[in-house]
Amino acid sequence: MSSPNVLIVDLNNFSRYPTLSVGYLAASCRREGIRVRVFSPLSVGVSGVIRERPATRISLLGEHLNFALALSRLETLRSARDWVGTHLLSSLSRHSARVVSEFARAVERERPEIVLISSYLMYRPIVVEIVRRCAGVGIPVVVGGPYFAEPEVVSEWIGIPGLTALAAGEVEATLPGIIRSILAGEDPARWEGILVPDRDTTFRGAIARPSRELDSVPFPDFSDFPWSKYPDRIVPILASRGCAWGACSFCSDVTGTAGRTFRSRDPRRVLDELRAQHESVGANLFVFTDMKLNGDLAIWNTLIERFQDVVPGGRWIGSVHVGSRSPSGLGRDPLRQAAASGCVRLTTGLESGSQAVLDSMRKGTQLESVSEYLEDAKTAGISTRATMIVGYPGETVDDVRASAGFVVSHRHVIERIKLCSFSRTIGTPIDRELRKREGEHVRDSRPRGAGGRRETSLAISGSAKVDRPAVERRGAAYRRAVGALIGAVHAVNRTPLPERARAFEGVM
Repeated sequence: MSSPNVLIVDLNNFSRYPTLSVGYLAASCRREGIRVRVFSPLSVGVSGVIRERPATRISLLGEHLNFALALSRLETLRSARDWVGTHLLSSLSRHSARVVSEFARAVERERPEIVLISSYLMYRPIVVEIVRRCAGVGIPVVVGGPYFAEPEVVSEWIGIPGLTALAAGEVEATLPGIIRSILAGEDPARWEGILVPDRDTTFRGAIARPSRELDSVPFPDFSDFPWSKYPDRIVPILASRGCAWGACSFCSDVTGTAGRTFRSRDPRRVLDELRAQHESVGANLFVFTDMKLNGDLAIWNTLIERFQDVVPGGRWIGSVHVGSRSPSGLGRDPLRQAAASGCVRLTTGLESGSQAVLDSMRKGTQLESVSEYLEDAKTAGISTRATMIVGYPGETVDDVRASAGFVVSHRHVIERIKLCSFSRTIGTPIDRELRKREGEHVRDSRPRGAGGRRETSLAISGSAKVDRPAVERRGAAYRRAVGALIGAVHAVNRTPLPERARAFEGVM
């Protein structure tokens, strides 16, 4: 067979750096002699996803409204909030017609034999239209994304008219073989991680088991991305997959295709990749997208000892877990060593300033340890960022007040906070617990006609979230406490970042 011609569509479209999964797909194909082109909406003028927008006086009003709608008992208001987030705040959704038309031009120009789409669930309407157009000209399409490890999500997507297959799991290593099988007219379901439509919402094939051969995959290839469109030359890198803690009840990351079970790479390969990306694209800025970079201390210690050897003058950021396990690699001296290695910011999941809520979440975190870590990181010269959640099941007025109090008392050592309303995601421990308690099952959110599947009271949203009809009653005192927490977080986020960390503003 001649060398296949593949077009990869990036419907993740980040605004600050290339999409890591697409880089892996391109590299795996090219290593096996497959011709690859990447279609990125960013390259045709559609702005990328902005993870965190700057805090302003005006944005404070929007934050209050956002949380008021998120915590509302009225499903119509919560649905309206979700619709705005998907269709108005996402440039990709707002300009979907343009994305599809530009994709059609790319097909005419590149004449691919097969199309691969990497997408978040919120972009399903765009995927449906791209698949329809490809089916019309006889081009097979394989769609992949982080949530296709959940059978309920697969059932909603597998029936897209014209779809060839879904990639469910980490298939980078076997992708060239999968492509050649499809183009040869063979049944791709024989490959683990490839699901083929059978009828309506059923399918053939099996979701791939988590890969244990992380170092067999080539380094991501970002040469197809429009580097001139990014404000800084930042390269994403992944040193491990999954989470070494992996017990948080709300976490959807560990239920995704790459998050199931914790696996680490050889630290030497991580250093080699840093060197290779530094030399190939001229990058001095790196974001480690690991769930917890200190989950494997061999990797953490190698980075803080050797990063400057492979990227002289480089800077990097990542996420860490401040837990009860010892050692965590986050003591005063290691943090100073990390700062000297070029680490300019670390993110940790604070989630709540109430120990009772943290225990309910199974965070494995003690607030005293978090306080000590924040102080030590600040002293070392590392900018700190934290994530927080409001509205977790069982959270009380006093719990929210405790969160606000923690933010206020630590304002001098926290420089950015991402505050989110609680979202119930398919497959998480809290989702299973609530379903068992409520006796409900998730339904397909698409309307069904006569003879369709019976609908129950929970619905899948565009990001594998489940709307929760029985929102706990929240009185005026609770709403006031949430308002105070929002104000405290906003005050933190208005603080200018240190110069060393400013290039990573809004990255994660």
